[in-house]
Amino acid sequence: MASNKNLTTKTAQNFILKGFNSIQIGLYILMGIYVINASILGFIADSNPLGMLSIEIIESICMFMVVLVVFFSMFAVFFSSRRAARKAGVAVWNAASKKQFGLYTIAVILGGFLLSLAKNAEVNYATPFFLGYLGLLMALFNSQRKKAYDLLVAICLLLALVVFIIPTYWYSSLLILGGSFFVYGIANRK
Repeated sequence: MASNKNLTTKTAQNFILKGFNSIQIGLYILMGIYVINASILGFIADSNPLGMLSIEIIESICMFMVVLVVFFSMFAVFFSSRRAARKAGVAVWNAASKKQFGLYTIAVILGGFLLSLAKNAEVNYATPFFLGYLGLLMALFNSQRKKAYDLLVAICLLLALVVFIIPTYWYSSLLILGGSFFVYGIANRK
């Protein structure tokens, strides 16, 4: 796969949120939220063709957008980290990276399952659960202990609390989250 077969193995984690991949994640969140909001508003409007669809189809469109945002975000971090590891002459898949990837995979599967349970229990709990779960995962997987990263975690948890108290702020809070990832990426370009 790599042209340099003599890559050294280090114990550092390769999959780190920084720079351009954070900007990409922010853009993916903003685009996904725009599509979700447009499909919901189109369903409500009488003159829009989405108004003819059933609520289950609109719900499926929204969940599909969430899945796309998650997968594209994971791919952005992976390809950015792979490029940085190859430039540094480090093996992409070392023991720490494999462990971290396994934990990410388990967390994403568990999060998707719990998000579907939260959505089925009460639709107003889906966004606060997503924001709170994202904030907790980011806090657990914070390997570099940067203050800016901790601020991003605090924004996620604060927005989860706001949306739990006022459910109609879901769209604004997710826009703030996407903008926060975008700003974090600009601030941490390297």
